[in-house]
Amino acid sequence: MGTNTATAVSRPESRRRFLMALLMIGISLGSAFLLAEVSLRVLFARELAVVTDERNLLYRYDTRLGWFPVAGSSNQFVGTRRITVVNNRQGFRAAADYAPSAKPGLVFLGDSYVWGYDVEVGERFTDKLQARHPDWSIYNFGVSGYGTDQEYLLLRDEFDIYHPQVVFLMYEQGTDGEDNSTNQRWGYYKPYFVQTRSGLELRGIPVPRSDRFFFARHRWLCKPLVVRLLVLGWFKWTSPPVVNNQPNPTGAIIRELASYVRSKGATLLVGLTRADPNVQKVLEKLHIPYTDLSTELRYGGMGYHWSVEGHTFVADKLERFLAEGKYLPSGASLR
Repeated sequence: MGTNTATAVSRPESRRRFLMALLMIGISLGSAFLLAEVSLRVLFARELAVVTDERNLLYRYDTRLGWFPVAGSSNQFVGTRRITVVNNRQGFRAAADYAPSAKPGLVFLGDSYVWGYDVEVGERFTDKLQARHPDWSIYNFGVSGYGTDQEYLLLRDEFDIYHPQVVFLMYEQGTDGEDNSTNQRWGYYKPYFVQTRSGLELRGIPVPRSDRFFFARHRWLCKPLVVRLLVLGWFKWTSPPVVNNQPNPTGAIIRELASYVRSKGATLLVGLTRADPNVQKVLEKLHIPYTDLSTELRYGGMGYHWSVEGHTFVADKLERFLAEGKYLPSGASLR
């Protein structure tokens, strides 16, 4: 009886000691976490700040392209000015859904200049052209941050749906060349091409996720800087190294893009947002018509993008270029 009584008394005591030990461990861990959090906020707040841009605010992770707009979404975005971004059900920035059409089709490929950074949808050059030419079907495939490699892959995914008569590649001097020579851009991983003896070889698919997408999708979880530090450490440990691909494959990508467009019975045209002698030599060698769209009608903020007046200038110049080359039938007068 004595032994049983001692055992009965020791069990509550043992449980109490165990709970006290857990409490002390919890207090110690909490104190350490709080101390680490305060230290990080005092010493490394800037280094651990979450970077937000149109790619992680308005786009989603994509295993093939790196990032792509969220279909059917509507948001506000502030660059140099506040704009409204509405994506159709195909994921492209447009008020209406895209659909195949019997009208002559024109696809525009490009990055933020085509997407319309700092301008509303109706202020973009593509929408101005569409308003002037209801007899055309214009598809704006612009995705902010894309390189020519991603634009080429996107076209291959979409061409057979819309069967455009003309594909218009908008090329940004300097930026697109850098985009095409790496597997990571703007803090996000992307697919990339490597020149081999047998031709272009696509690499980097499936595209690895980046910490920026993780932070954007788990904002509350990542509010503590301690969590951000752990997340950054995890991605640094598990992510592939950054590739700086040389020689730059831009010329080979344009050649491959031109070959693909011609194999589909369409015409490839190129617009240069700034004059680029190196790319112009490639285009002339490949007999690809192009036009220089250089203008100072730009906003002074992030990326130095076209202003509303700049988009009007581009629309006017493209309309004349298309008419003079007779690339699409048109009854409209030149501006």
